[in-house]
Amino acid sequence: MLKLHFAVAEDEATFLTVFTRGLATEVEIPAGKDLEFAKNRAIDKLWPSIPFCHAVAALSQLRIFEDGVEVDGSSACRDQQRLLLAAECPSEAKPAAAEAEAFAGAVGALGRHKLGLDAPECPESREDLMKQPLKELKARLAKAGLSSEGCLEKADLVDRLLGQ
Repeated sequence: MLKLHFAVAEDEATFLTVFTRGLATEVEIPAGKDLEFAKNRAIDKLWPSIPFCHAVAALSQLRIFEDGVEVDGSSACRDQQRLLLAAECPSEAKPAAAEAEAFAGAVGALGRHKLGLDAPECPESREDLMKQPLKELKARLAKAGLSSEGCLEKADLVDRLLGQ
């Protein structure tokens, strides 16, 4: 398996696409897969952190960059690649203006509220959650407005609850 790191850029255009800062994830990809496949696996992990229902569409429209250069999604994955998802080329992107920050903050807060994600963080530790039955974990995900789809193991449910 190849390990790749994806981060989402924080320039104005990207920020106004996803309304969230600090998005990043690691994915493990079978050898021989392309970057578009890897990007989709990263999206699977990132979308629950975006505060609105069209999160997958927002992430899907971002382009893939490596070392500031756009890469073709059909390119083969390499182990330990560090990739950036962005709306614009990082060298041409401008930082988010105060108006964009305010707008994205308001939209993000509204989205989190509508999806029930503005409740206080889960006080349990990962270890405590791993002791709970699957039925309880799925119920907690549903209550938080999150799906258990794609969660194959208990650890996947716990990760989703913890926002990882």
